[in-house]
Amino acid sequence: MARLSLIDASFVLFETRATPMHVGGLILVEPDNPDYADRLFDHMMSCEQVHAPFNRVLHFGPGLWPSWKRRSRLDLNQHLFRHHLADHGGEQQLQSLLEAIHSKQMDRHKPLWECHLIEGLADDMVAIYVKIHHACADGMKLSALMQQMLSADPDAIVSPAFWQFSKHRHRSPNPTLKLAYDFAHSLYHQVQELPNLAKLTGKLFSRAFYPSISRLPIPFTAERTLFNQGPHSERVITWGSLPLSSIRRISQFTGASINEVVLAICDAALHRYLIEHQHPSDKPLVAIMPVNMKGEGDTRDNHFSPALIELGRRQNQPTERLKEIMISSRQIKHEAKSFSPTAFMNLSVVTNALMLLIGRLGLDTKLPAISNLIISNVPGPKEQRYLYGATIRSITPFSLLLPGQSLNITMFSYDGQLNIGIAACHSALADADKLIPYISKALTALELDLLNVTLELANREKNKQLQ
Repeated sequence: MARLSLIDASFVLFETRATPMHVGGLILVEPDNPDYADRLFDHMMSCEQVHAPFNRVLHFGPGLWPSWKRRSRLDLNQHLFRHHLADHGGEQQLQSLLEAIHSKQMDRHKPLWECHLIEGLADDMVAIYVKIHHACADGMKLSALMQQMLSADPDAIVSPAFWQFSKHRHRSPNPTLKLAYDFAHSLYHQVQELPNLAKLTGKLFSRAFYPSISRLPIPFTAERTLFNQGPHSERVITWGSLPLSSIRRISQFTGASINEVVLAICDAALHRYLIEHQHPSDKPLVAIMPVNMKGEGDTRDNHFSPALIELGRRQNQPTERLKEIMISSRQIKHEAKSFSPTAFMNLSVVTNALMLLIGRLGLDTKLPAISNLIISNVPGPKEQRYLYGATIRSITPFSLLLPGQSLNITMFSYDGQLNIGIAACHSALADADKLIPYISKALTALELDLLNVTLELANREKNKQLQ
């Protein structure tokens, strides 16, 4: 039996019907034959061996702190579901079905994951929607597990289902002793980080009186917007894509990271949405976004920490907006490293746990907003992948809504496309699907503005030479 970490436990303890704490992923597949869905479903049902975290059930012992209890056998009928849209339903029917699935809180009496096989789409496409509780896996882990099931070779031998993959771990000869050792080691490490955490907290307080001292956003100072309405259970699910080549060109031309370009175009789209709904924001929006904490020479695959990032101002032109976000993002990363990534991560964990607690107490609409929304970008396969011999056309992620927030934007790169998944509260943002074309237009506007700035600089240089 394994105890949940603080942040994973908070996803369980503070979950409500209005804020279910699961993430999801949509895979659109182009079948290679008419009976593809039947064969795929039969194959999945035959994958009875289940590894962690897919064989774990929540258990509440003394003190009501949650832990994971391993279940020896699973009934896959409780986790695998099949749907058929009527009359070759289009994207609208698929959207409605996904909204119903994503809105529903998961049953805690069984392992917290589901896989939905959806047929009857236009052009005979097949959709697979995977849903898993955030306490079991975040977007990065779910992406890694699902990618193991995908193949780069259409003729490769069929791989097991994603729930059969798990990193091999050697069992400890004395689990109780190992648990005690891990707890003591973690406690010792956290005590060592207390001075750094105190310095970081002190700097945040100092910024309240001296704004120029830091670019770190102070929690509970974000302007409350349409994106900060307390969510209800019903969700809006919508998706789209951007050409990754365009984003990479902007990144190479400006020196901005992919994430910084993504933030800039999302920020422009968000401000346009607020303006068109006659609720413009006078202050920069504040987003929670994973920040890459890898230093020079760091060989780890992933080392991210959720951070509050102040975006651009409403009146910024596209290039100015990108510049502001680049400065903000890089100074936050620099300051985080100066205080140690662990202390910075601890502050982020405490902030997010506090947000969940405030929501559980029903205070999320009464207190100032910690942030306006979550924007995250998960890297995926660069080349085309196949599932059971069929071509995968897109992979799109969808995430959760935190208390006091009615919008989440998650992106996933795959085969030259940046796929955008938006989850929103239906009662607050019923027309959140407008954000997809807004984001696309913001990318075009940034490209044109960079071209105009470049031409203007070239003309200035030419005029200097003529003089």
